[in-house]
Amino acid sequence: MMGMDMGLMAVVMVLVALVVVGGLVTAVYFGVRALRPPGDHQVEGSARALLDRRLAAGEISAEEYYEREAALRDTQPVTGRR
Repeated sequence: MMGMDMGLMAVVMVLVALVVVGGLVTAVYFGVRALRPPGDHQVEGSARALLDRRLAAGEISAEEYYEREAALRDTQPVTGRR
C-alpha cells in the first residue's frame, strides 16, 4: 500500500512541476511579446495598412488607392529568380 502512495505522490509532483514550468514559459513568451516594438511582428498586411492610413489621411485619392490595392493583390512573391 505504501508503494502505491509513493508512486501517486511522484506522479503528482511531476504534474505540478510541468504546470510550473509551463507557466514560466508562458509568462516569458508573453513578456517578450509585450516588449517588442509595435509592427515588428506584423510583416503581412503592413503594406495594406499603410495604404489605408494614406487614404484616410487624404494623401492619396480613392482612384490611387484602388490601383495600388489591386497591385498588392496581384503581387506574387519572388522566389529563386536571378
